[in-house]
Parts: sequence; structure tokens; C-alpha cells
Amino acid sequence: MTAHDTAERFLRRFLDTYEARDLDELWGFYADDCSFAVLERFGIEPSWPAYKSFMTTFIDAFPDLHHRIERIVCHDDDVWALYTVTGTHRGPIRGVEPTGKRVNYSIVAMYRIVGGRITRADFVSDDLRMMRQLGALPV
Repeated sequence: MTAHDTAERFLRRFLDTYEARDLDELWGFYADDCSFAVLERFGIEPSWPAYKSFMTTFIDAFPDLHHRIERIVCHDDDVWALYTVTGTHRGPIRGVEPTGKRVNYSIVAMYRIVGGRITRADFVSDDLRMMRQLGALPV
């Protein structure tokens, strides 16, 4: 089995857990000392409690969220994945009340996976496209 196959199996299990909204199991994919660089771009302290809150808000806003893996690149312990994300806006997110609108946008996720757990989680998403689809920004 290749590193790519192993990473893809890990990511599919991780995403299936995320999409099932099984938060207790989801948090188990992360190492206790995981770093969350993504939070810094949002001006949020990169801590475990802040990440859990950030992700729970997002999961609640898009309860039917689905990730389609488009591409995976592996190098040593680093795994990069390009996802297409789809979902229906059912809860407040970034100051926007639920609209019932569907979103479809891309995310590039960057993980370091050591010993079967994520030790670094970062991602860049097309938030501009998402917010436009929600009607929060002009097209």
C-alpha cells in the first residue's frame, strides 16, 4: 500500500466522521498537542478549545456538509488535500443567519499526520465564493 492510499483511507474515515457529526470521534483524530494555524488567519487564538468551537459552529451551520476529495498529495508526514465542499446553510455562520441556500466551493487542507493522528491542521477555503453564494457579498 502506498502513502497516498494510506492517506486517502485516513482522510475518508476522518471526513466520514466529520460528516456524520460524531464530534467525540472526530476530536480523536487530532493529537492532544495539535496546532491549528488556520485559526490565526481568522484572528482566533490557535488553541484546542477555540478550534472545537470554530469547527462546531461550522458543522452546525452546514449540517449536511459533504467533502469530495479531488486530489491528495503526500510528502513524508504531510498530506495536502483538495476538497470540493457542498452543503445547505442551516445555521448562523460569520454573521450570516441561515439562508437555506446551497454552497459549493473548494478547500485546500494541509495536515501533518504522525502515528495516525493529526498533529497540524491548516486549510485555506474559498470563503469569498461561499459568502457570495449565501448572498452576504455581491457577485
